[in-house]
Amino acid sequence: MKRNLAVLALSLGVLLHLPFVAQGQQILGIAAVVDDEVISAYDLEERLDLVIASANLPATEETRRRLRPQVLRTLVDEELQKHAARDAGVQVLNGEIDEEINAIAERNGMSGARLLDQLNRAGVDAHALRQQVLAALAWQRFMAARLLRTVDVSDEEIDEVIRERQEAKGETLYLVSEILLTVDNPSDEDAVREGAERLIRQIRNGADFSALARQFSSGATAQQGGDVGWVSDSQMGPEIEAVLPGLQVGQISDPIRTATGYAIIGVRDTRVEGEGDASQVEVELSQLLIPLGREAADEDVEKAGAAAASMRNLVSGCQDVQALADRLPAVTAAELGSLRIGDLPQDFRAAIARLQEGEVSRPIRTAAGIHLLIVCKREVPIDTTLDRDVIENEIIGRKLNQRAQSYLRDLRRDAIVDYR
Repeated sequence: MKRNLAVLALSLGVLLHLPFVAQGQQILGIAAVVDDEVISAYDLEERLDLVIASANLPATEETRRRLRPQVLRTLVDEELQKHAARDAGVQVLNGEIDEEINAIAERNGMSGARLLDQLNRAGVDAHALRQQVLAALAWQRFMAARLLRTVDVSDEEIDEVIRERQEAKGETLYLVSEILLTVDNPSDEDAVREGAERLIRQIRNGADFSALARQFSSGATAQQGGDVGWVSDSQMGPEIEAVLPGLQVGQISDPIRTATGYAIIGVRDTRVEGEGDASQVEVELSQLLIPLGREAADEDVEKAGAAAASMRNLVSGCQDVQALADRLPAVTAAELGSLRIGDLPQDFRAAIARLQEGEVSRPIRTAAGIHLLIVCKREVPIDTTLDRDVIENEIIGRKLNQRAQSYLRDLRRDAIVDYR
């Protein structure tokens, strides 16, 4: 079992000892001081630009006003995480930040250069993304260097999970995303709850859940867009266990008060224990797209959605895609190639998880427009749900998440933070 711990540590980058990159800051006023580090007003406004663009939020002053306190809390946490990482000897280079940005872009079906170009056209300075990636890499490596070694998994724990899963065959499992917001002091209760309610309204109005999770969640799943994976309701704690069975696929919860703060839970899919993991299914996809800008009027979005819904009836399989796009103005076709469902953006995953070959998704709204996805081919892998190594890493992930949240709470408690 220790071999698996070493492999996981390596995957988190614990063996990369490279220096942090110093970057100049343009300071227009001070938003907060964390111990002896300044978060400038410029830093805050840069990050707001990034959040609004990546989460597909309305670019209005009202949006900025509502998000500003939450974004500032995130920046404060990132400073604390970077401090802890530096103290532990964790180091990150510019080239590694570039590699991670390229990886983020690839997970969204584009190159790193195209991602940066899109951000630039949306008025987002690439410096904001680089600083966020720097903080995320530093914290991941700190967890691997300092916290992972405190996590032990016994053979008995793995046996217990296997026994539970064998007994649970036929029960419902949920593919869950989460946003965790911590309440460190009783005085923060109202502000954190109101922040959770704002995020929920934004997601229900079309904001991207995974983008907001990366920006705001305090959980260890934040860098994965809040992706928890497949769980039973009993694995999520009593407060979430009471809510999860009532959520339909595609729904998100109201704020859930937990022992550490508030949780927002989204259900991307469900399956029955003993069946295969839909996220591991390989699909070959084609796409029809009605281009539509992020700032398009509601009336235009509604018309495009209705047009896409009508187009579904004209598609009987991937062989129809290009011919249909050639006949219809303002419709483009593309072959997306072969992909794992789990590697697709969250909206795409939910839309195609249960589709068979030749079937067409519901219309999907993104910053690019209205999409229809057509499944050209679908291959289900061999079920590995009872593989001991897989189960061990699942247990490690849960324990590491708990350690990370506890450690970050301690950092907040011990820090001197002056909000301006």
